[in-house]
Amino acid sequence: MYATLGHELPRGDAWTFEPKYDGMRVIAEASGRHVRLVTRNGKDKSGQFPEIVLALRELARRARRTLILDGEVVARARRGGRRTHAASEFQQLQARMHLQDAEEILRLAIAAPTSLMVFDFLRDGRTNLMPRPLTERRERLDALIATAGAGDPALMVSGRSARGATMLARARRAGWEGIIAKRTDTRYQPGARSDAWLKLKLLFRAEFVIGGYTEPRKTRPYFGALLLGAYDKQGRFIYVGHTGGGFTRDGLARLYARLTKLERATSPFVEPPRTNERAHWVAPRIVVEVKFAEWTSERLLRQPIFLGVRDDKQAREVTIEGVSMQRWRSGEVKHDAA
Repeated sequence: MYATLGHELPRGDAWTFEPKYDGMRVIAEASGRHVRLVTRNGKDKSGQFPEIVLALRELARRARRTLILDGEVVARARRGGRRTHAASEFQQLQARMHLQDAEEILRLAIAAPTSLMVFDFLRDGRTNLMPRPLTERRERLDALIATAGAGDPALMVSGRSARGATMLARARRAGWEGIIAKRTDTRYQPGARSDAWLKLKLLFRAEFVIGGYTEPRKTRPYFGALLLGAYDKQGRFIYVGHTGGGFTRDGLARLYARLTKLERATSPFVEPPRTNERAHWVAPRIVVEVKFAEWTSERLLRQPIFLGVRDDKQAREVTIEGVSMQRWRSGEVKHDAA
């Protein structure tokens, strides 16, 4: 079940509010023997996160039944000598998402551990919970963790509050991307993007698809900038801007190796952009996450910075979002066209 981008903070007793974690969404299927962490595009990432697999296996073993949970894999950011879940770093998480080497995965599991922040309960043994209201699903989730939880920081239950304004203010102080508002009386709708779940963003941050790259300047290796796009409501691939910031040298090399395999002769954009350096066009398959200052009046990204590759999402799912709640002043939410 997916959230719709919200225009404003919803009011009334029918809503609950959760942090919007900066991680990788997964459906976790766990028994005492087997665990799968399935991304939105059907990839199993259990091999990349052994600490989460162990925690889920122990939870299912203690519960003595198979469990299906919905949640977000997040990196545990270090603050003041200890680790916390409040400000997950996607770039830290991205180092884990694509690894295949077992020794390197184990090393990072110790040096940069992750957690599964669980926020929904879909199946409890033979009981399908998806037709039940969110209130009941969360009550059963809380009871499950309280009775069978292993006390492992690799498995946590997402925070929530009935006070939306308080949660939003907390999000701003903590530097979160935003919050998620959910109606408490609705069923779980798998595969649907529903108005019953609203994502309320405080920061401009989104996924885009690479449609090309430019030749590098001076001493910079590999490429100069990525040419980014997203799909509109008619399914057309629209150019939204370029970014050359946020890369390490190793990151440039890895991404360049992927891009060269996707090169094509023609632009994938409906209207090819003009570039200062020679452009190389690629098939629009690689999804990246970008943060940026704002949208310009020409509908282009201002000051976009590359954060990482998202291989947990399909390129055709990346659409131009319409609204962002960027400002929070004097207890009043204001929103901007994005």
